[in-house]
Amino acid sequence: MLAFDVYRHWETDLRPFTLSALRKLTPEQLAWKPPGWHTSAWELAVHIVDAEWHWIYRNALKKEPWETSWDPKQFENMEQLIAFWDRVHKATVEWLRDSPVTELNRKYPMPYIDFPAATMNWLVYHVMEHEIHHRGQIFMLMRMQGVKPPTI
Repeated sequence: MLAFDVYRHWETDLRPFTLSALRKLTPEQLAWKPPGWHTSAWELAVHIVDAEWHWIYRNALKKEPWETSWDPKQFENMEQLIAFWDRVHKATVEWLRDSPVTELNRKYPMPYIDFPAATMNWLVYHVMEHEIHHRGQIFMLMRMQGVKPPTI
């Protein structure tokens, strides 16, 4: 059994709904914040990508050095963000497809004094749960603007 068998729904169900929601929004809708709310759908999308890039792509898979900084302003539009996210997520999916399920328990060093290591199981679940949480906020912002989110 491969690690992908455990987390296949991230690739087949969860991510397509997240992307479908984001692609429905205009730049104005992505930037909109209701009064008193702290984050736009755009900022949430960038934050979701940031989490997968930090935890899995950079820290665990070491596709970039730990010293590499995240710049939330590096993307000018949703197409650029999604293209970057596709590259990051492709590395995650490749690892899942190439790794036996037992590798999910392997510990990866983390560059944090208070969090020196994490299993890939924790990392994948954490990033996936993080996406689900913030996708719900994006769906709420969509509804507040009269945009129907994708039906799950």
